[in-house]
Amino acid sequence: MELHRSLGFVFAAVLTHSAMTAQEVVKIAPEKEAELKTRVSKFWDGFVAGKYRTSDAYVSDESKEEFFSWPKKKIKGYTIDRILYVKDGKSAKVLTLVDTTLAMMGVGSMEIKQPVETWWREEEEGWFWFKPKNELRDTPFGKMETNAKSGDVPLIPTGGINLNPDLNALINSVKPDRVEVQFVDGQSGTEVISFANGMPGVVAFTIDSPPAEDITFELKSKTVPRGGVGQLVIAYKPTGKSASITEPVTKIVRVGVAQTGKLYPIRVVVKPKP
Repeated sequence: MELHRSLGFVFAAVLTHSAMTAQEVVKIAPEKEAELKTRVSKFWDGFVAGKYRTSDAYVSDESKEEFFSWPKKKIKGYTIDRILYVKDGKSAKVLTLVDTTLAMMGVGSMEIKQPVETWWREEEEGWFWFKPKNELRDTPFGKMETNAKSGDVPLIPTGGINLNPDLNALINSVKPDRVEVQFVDGQSGTEVISFANGMPGVVAFTIDSPPAEDITFELKSKTVPRGGVGQLVIAYKPTGKSASITEPVTKIVRVGVAQTGKLYPIRVVVKPKP
């Protein structure tokens, strides 16, 4: 399957964090924050176990209907990424990175960390998940209310997913730190090109290397997790069988990213001795 065929489907993998802003930074006591994290963890534990009724125990009474209508999916794990407090620390927006699988046509399944925002409020019996009635959030169509009853915006649960992604930005979210390396004829050397993974999940690399007796190409890892860095190691070891060159010799190795369909041509230049 040609890599470029996945371009039409790659937008499905774009999961972006919604902006969490406030007039001022609100902090709460460490023990209070620990209580919140415990409640949030128990909430998401229900999703890991596929037992959503246990998660419902941490939902505010006034938001039971909203939670009931919220699409649910069993997940593999989660990480509480950040917390933003408002209203004197009595309410908080929690960003959680959810470990799940995204199926992409033309590419297959991809392990991702999906950012999901939830609102929490401190009540008499502790912190509870709740649905704000009129929260505003940025969307590709401007600011919209996240009130589910208004029907304006589909919620998961208060935003956090860009439904109209910038395809070019996604394609370029995995790229090399440079596209050319140089060696000097007759002088052994090794160069490393790094590929930072800015995708929301694991990416798979492919390599199309040219035949070259003096040059070897090695991908240190064919899969790289979210936020990780892949490496292409290029080694030049002269065999001494050929005469010294008088003009630069160029080889092209192509590294592909399966999830974006992008091919990166890397130039390998062997220059004559000075």
